[in-house]
Amino acid sequence: MLMKKYTDNLKRDKFLKQEFLKKIYKVLVITLLNQKIHVKKTFLLLKLAQLQKKISKISKIQLKNRCILSNRNKGILSKYSISRIKMLELLRFGIVCGYKKAVW
Repeated sequence: MLMKKYTDNLKRDKFLKQEFLKKIYKVLVITLLNQKIHVKKTFLLLKLAQLQKKISKISKIQLKNRCILSNRNKGILSKYSISRIKMLELLRFGIVCGYKKAVW
């Protein structure tokens, strides 16, 4: 159970680094297109090649929502990132205030 949480955190870290590198890559491409000096273009091309090697292929779809308290991956309330079962427990014991049981 903890191993899944650990691997999920690793994937999240990799994804954040990848997004940062992609933004840098876009900025460099835009500056390269706007530059008129050829000396700077070759330097930027080398930097672009290095960045493309660093960018790994992790998509946002591979990331799973997990409960903070129980590490459960199903039935997550995205607003609180807590599973529905743990949310019910918190509501029963009165830890989370402002909610009432629905009576029809």
